[in-house]
Amino acid sequence: MAQSKAPPFTLYEYRASPFCIAVRIALTECDVTFTPREVNLDKPRTAAFLKRSPFGRLPALVEHRPGGELAIFESPAILLFLAERFEKSSLGFSDLSSKAQSLSWLSFISTGFAEQLWIALQESHDQSQAQVSLAALEEQIDVLDKHLARRAFLAGDYSIADTFATPLLDLLEYVKDLDLDGFPHVLSWRERLRARPSYKSAWPNEKEEK
Repeated sequence: MAQSKAPPFTLYEYRASPFCIAVRIALTECDVTFTPREVNLDKPRTAAFLKRSPFGRLPALVEHRPGGELAIFESPAILLFLAERFEKSSLGFSDLSSKAQSLSWLSFISTGFAEQLWIALQESHDQSQAQVSLAALEEQIDVLDKHLARRAFLAGDYSIADTFATPLLDLLEYVKDLDLDGFPHVLSWRERLRARPSYKSAWPNEKEEK
């Protein structure tokens, strides 16, 4: 009996990382079968892994090709690769304009928004500093809310910018004193993202984490 062929992609990940979650969602949007490889954050990275991700960061995606491996590291680069590699998928760019818009918003979400969210999530014993970081995050969310008042997704149609944003929006629930009720368009955007089939089982459950 012939053995089934191994999936052409391997995803090296830390399952609970929002950046790894974004890549998982993207792979599902592209209908790609992949082998997940959980990386233990408490152990040194192996030499083999560092050849695929030189800084030891996660996620890293490897495509197994007849001529050898293609390794991509850093989640924005992985998302862009998948959008180009599977151009007929929901992540594919319809034209240069849609690509430019998608990449503009991906750049902002993966740097400005993600970094400000991370700052706001940190426990701070300095109340004034916590208020400053919260205000800065709310200012960004307000810009997003106004932008999304006129469109369903960041670049008009669903794109890799929305893919990257999906798990980050989930983390907003853990920001102390953040009230999202004043940002109805961001809330409806988050619900549209959560309603996509690719979102199902995106986050690991308790059983998977043990």
